[in-house]
Amino acid sequence: MVDTPPARSSDSPRLGHRWLLVFPFVWQACLAPAVNDIAARPFGMPFPMFWQMAGIVLTSVVIAIVFRLDARAGVETEEADFLDRSLKAEDAGKNDKDGAA
Repeated sequence: MVDTPPARSSDSPRLGHRWLLVFPFVWQACLAPAVNDIAARPFGMPFPMFWQMAGIVLTSVVIAIVFRLDARAGVETEEADFLDRSLKAEDAGKNDKDGAA
């Protein structure tokens, strides 16, 4: 028996803010080649090294923002409900196997 996920209701959390997680990828993967030829040396470091370090800080900030927005949207409650349903379904499957053996 396949447990289908419940249909998305109007009170389901909105997760559009997760698109913010694209910015660190674009920063590191797409824009890094563009900064290779910059001769500036902030804090005495080559600019590409500074760029990568700034990308690490940006990534941390973006992940923290998404985490807070997820908590505000009630994602933790939704995940806890999903885990409860999964564990119950797994226990029911084990009981069915034990009864058939």
